[in-house]
Amino acid sequence: MRVLSLTLPLLLLLLGGCGGCDKKPPAGPGAPELAKLIQLQGQVMVKQDAASRPGRVDEPLYPGETVVTGPGSTARVRYINGVEVEVAENSRFRVNGAPGALTLELEEGRIVSTAPKAGGNGLTVTGRFGRAELVTASEMVFDLREEDPKLTLQYGDIRVIDPRGQPIQVVAGEELALSLGKPRQAPLAVVAEEIVFTLKPQGGKARVRGAQDTAFADVAPDQSQELGRGAAFEIPANASARLSSRSLQVSLAGDTAGTLQEASRRGDQSSYTLQLSRGKARLLFGTGKQSLKLTDARGEIELKVSEQSTLSISNPEAGATVTVLAGQAELVADGKTTLLKAGEGVRRASESPQAEQASAPLLVLPPDAKGARVFTDGPGEAGIQVPSASGAPLRVEVAEESSFREPLLAGRAGADPVRVESPARGELHWRFLGEDGNVRAQGSARFQPDRGRSALADSNPRAEVLETGLKATIYFQSAVPSLHFSFEPRPGARSYQLRVYRAADVQKPLLQRVTNQNQYSLEPGTLGEGRYLWYVAALGPGGDELAGGRMNKLELVYDNERRGLALSRPRPGERVGREGVPVEGVVPRSSRLFLNGQAMKLDAKGRFSQRLAPTETLVFRLVSGQDEAYWIRTLRKARP
Repeated sequence: MRVLSLTLPLLLLLLGGCGGCDKKPPAGPGAPELAKLIQLQGQVMVKQDAASRPGRVDEPLYPGETVVTGPGSTARVRYINGVEVEVAENSRFRVNGAPGALTLELEEGRIVSTAPKAGGNGLTVTGRFGRAELVTASEMVFDLREEDPKLTLQYGDIRVIDPRGQPIQVVAGEELALSLGKPRQAPLAVVAEEIVFTLKPQGGKARVRGAQDTAFADVAPDQSQELGRGAAFEIPANASARLSSRSLQVSLAGDTAGTLQEASRRGDQSSYTLQLSRGKARLLFGTGKQSLKLTDARGEIELKVSEQSTLSISNPEAGATVTVLAGQAELVADGKTTLLKAGEGVRRASESPQAEQASAPLLVLPPDAKGARVFTDGPGEAGIQVPSASGAPLRVEVAEESSFREPLLAGRAGADPVRVESPARGELHWRFLGEDGNVRAQGSARFQPDRGRSALADSNPRAEVLETGLKATIYFQSAVPSLHFSFEPRPGARSYQLRVYRAADVQKPLLQRVTNQNQYSLEPGTLGEGRYLWYVAALGPGGDELAGGRMNKLELVYDNERRGLALSRPRPGERVGREGVPVEGVVPRSSRLFLNGQAMKLDAKGRFSQRLAPTETLVFRLVSGQDEAYWIRTLRKARP
């Protein structure tokens, strides 16, 4: 075995010889297909920026996409020129270049590249060993599993470039080892590469100001704007925006303002400095080492992540609240380092900030919900239950579309429900992945405004009741009607007495009313649902009862034809009272209703009525057959 010694300065020069290799066009519509996964076994992931997905057979690979194999997992990739690459376990490489100038950037692990007899040349392999070019039909082993890279040419011809630009002779069947552990000279300075973010409004417009500008400029929803060091941004209250780079995606809520003070990459470390003066932001970090310095009203903190993670930052004007939604992060503040895992957060506005478990949202959706409907009067917060008995940790992804092309949240899930911001109108899709990349559970929900559709009508209808001697049946739904009785005038009568009896007791009138006209109206609610008999007695000048009249039957029937929740109390925007919250309404028959996680008692016709302790948020869950729907009603605070 031959050993080639390289000092670090020369190695850095060698790696720098691939000038321009780090400029990767984004995958997506318009990007050329460079290769394809033709075989895979076990856990094989394909990653692009902050997004990742399980690999699939015959899946195309685009510039900048990285293939990662887990323990005991293998894959085979075929480039468009016929070169095939066999990927061993625990390996990682990036597909890059363009048709006619294909490249493979090996980051770790072991691969075997095989070029066909014809048309297979044109693949350049780079890594810690330098740069190798496949010249003719050949097979080459690239092994980065140990500190010293090893290259073995099985057959054919391959060119390896040394730090001076001269080729190193590689003999077929002989292993070439590059020793990188020799004493080093003073290292070359690593130049920081500036990271440029792109701001894209998601709803409404945004306002930006460059470091050298004196005034803000509007960015329309159909536009995007690159932001460099020192650029400021303002998001109006009725809008939102996304600030994206290759490894960090920042979702900015309405009424958020701040400044991107610095963003750079040194080697494999990305660093950011962000100042938030107000509002709320969600940060989705991709894989790799990253640190973010955040300035709020209480000073500066640093967030360090080394895996795909999602964090929420809110209330910076008083002292930011930092919550880890997925993954984990180290928070460095006041000389103290705190490890935050999924579901944990720190409130810097408190007197003694410390890690604490975030409270679970009232609305928690099951992990396998299929198109659950959620009715609300504004954006809020929802939870997604983590599948139980999953064994190994799961990774969660949440997106607005089922393709998960642009995830809103990604990272390792904890034991508690995954917290997500629910839109006022739109869809959320989620999935939980195992270590092998296979989907363990997935679900979705559709959010839309309630706009008072769940409120029962306040007005009471009016029902006419005639004296016919027959039975009159009156059906009502939302409100008990007022009853207007009409009867024939009697000769010699000065007044009339209306008598109403319960059908089961004709001896004692339930009510008696006297009128000078041949009609009388009862206010809504005077008679409730039930069966009655009524009779009108004609009274003479002396008050004596005249002959005539007939007994009539009357039935009031509550008719439940509702298909969803209907609430008469509390009304939308009602204020919380000191004595509690009255809850009254109706649901379809044979349904089950839960309020803030507790089952509600329903009568035979689906009606309910009870009083809760004072609370500002009510979450109703209605289960009808196989369907589930949720209603969220928010009340105003009680007066002091």
